Amino acid sequence: MMRAFRILLLLPTVWLIGCASAPPAPGCMPLGRAGHICLLPPAQLPAVDATHLVSIERDGHNRTFLGRLEINAQQLQLAGSSLFGTGLFTLRYDGHAISSQPDNPSLHADTLVAMLELTLADPDVLQSRLHGLTLKVSSRNHGEVRELFEGSHLITHIEKSGATPAQQHISIAIPPIKLVVRMTPLAPSGTGP
Repeated sequence: MMRAFRILLLLPTVWLIGCASAPPAPGCMPLGRAGHICLLPPAQLPAVDATHLVSIERDGHNRTFLGRLEINAQQLQLAGSSLFGTGLFTLRYDGHAISSQPDNPSLHADTLVAMLELTLADPDVLQSRLHGLTLKVSSRNHGEVRELFEGSHLITHIEKSGATPAQQHISIAIPPIKLVVRMTPLAPSGTGP
C-alpha cells in the first residue's frame, strides 16, 4: 500500500516535467510545458461527499487505495487510505491555501487539486482559468470526455459517467507518462451495492 502512495506522490512531479517557470500569479500553477491553471475556490465546484476505490496503473503495475473526497462551499478535502483503513494522506484547499498531512512537499497537493478541478468543475467556468491550455468537452457512451491540450499536445484525457460526482466512474489518463487513474464509486455505509 505504501507503494501506491509513492506512485501517487510521483504522479504530479512527472506530469509537470518541463515547467521550470514559477506560477504566474497567486492561486495559479504551471501545467504542461508553458501553460498554467488558476484554481477555482471550492464554492465554484460541485458539492461532493464520496468514497472511491482508486486504482493507479503505470508501467504494468497496479496499485489500489481508498480516496475520500469532500467538497463544500468552504473547502475541498481529499483523504487517502489503504484498503485496511490506514491513513496515507489528507489534503485541504480552502480557496486560498492548500495544506497536506503529513507535511510532505513531494505530495504536490496543488496538482492533485488541479486534477480534481479539471474532472469535476463546470467546463464553462474552467475555460477562463486555463492559460495556454484548451479544454475540449464531448459526450460519449452516456458519459463525458474532457481533453486538456497545450497546442496540439494532449496533456490529460478524462472520461466520466454517472449521475452525480459521488456516483461517477472516472478515468484520468495522462498519455505523456503512460499513467491511468481509475476511480470507482463505493456505496455509502448502510446501503446496498
